Amino acid sequence: MSEPTTRRPSFWREHPVFLWGSLAIAALFLAGAAAIASRVPRYRSEAAQFNAQMTAAERATRDSVLAHRGKRTQLAMAILQRDIRIRALQQKKVHLAVVIEDSVLELRHGRATLRRAKLQIGPDAAVKAPDGRTWRVVRPVGERRVADLQRNPVYTVPEWVYVHQGMPIPPESERRVAGGLGSYVIRLDDGTEIHTEPQVGPLKGRVKPAAFQARARDMGAIFDAVKEETPVYIY
Repeated sequence: MSEPTTRRPSFWREHPVFLWGSLAIAALFLAGAAAIASRVPRYRSEAAQFNAQMTAAERATRDSVLAHRGKRTQLAMAILQRDIRIRALQQKKVHLAVVIEDSVLELRHGRATLRRAKLQIGPDAAVKAPDGRTWRVVRPVGERRVADLQRNPVYTVPEWVYVHQGMPIPPESERRVAGGLGSYVIRLDDGTEIHTEPQVGPLKGRVKPAAFQARARDMGAIFDAVKEETPVYIY
């Protein structure tokens, strides 16, 4: 004769407070999310109505405030650039200066300019991939240091470069391009690149966003005169 089967007590039966508490929290969360979602169209509609009801004078005031904020940002940038220029002039040793307004790279010793190279400066860019990934590349301003010097390096082209050009992203092995960033590359401690014109790869005939590109014949002498930790002033 078989023995009767002993039923194990259910976790939820033993802890009913935990069960109903969890369900209540989940219900509150779903209700809150639904309430927010239902109000988004109304918020947008109210914002549009509010904008339509503003007088021309009120809209002008709003636009003036926004413009003032933009001017404040420009002023702050101008002050920063001025300070970096002064610090560069105070530097007594060999250093590099990237003068954005003049689009030039200068090799200096103290205040004396030893060599000058004309630059092409890549613009700022915001890049978004179809899968939702985003990249924001911005031209630097400030004091940096030389972190690495390379001749004809094998360059692993970043994925965002292909996205920026509307091209499919190849495997990493295919993104490794010998000379893909030119024959001379000066890489700064924040990742900024000062390089020469690539003759191969997706950057051939283009200027990489937020990078500084010079002609090889101008960069040769500058490249040989600097070393790691050389100060670089960008303004």
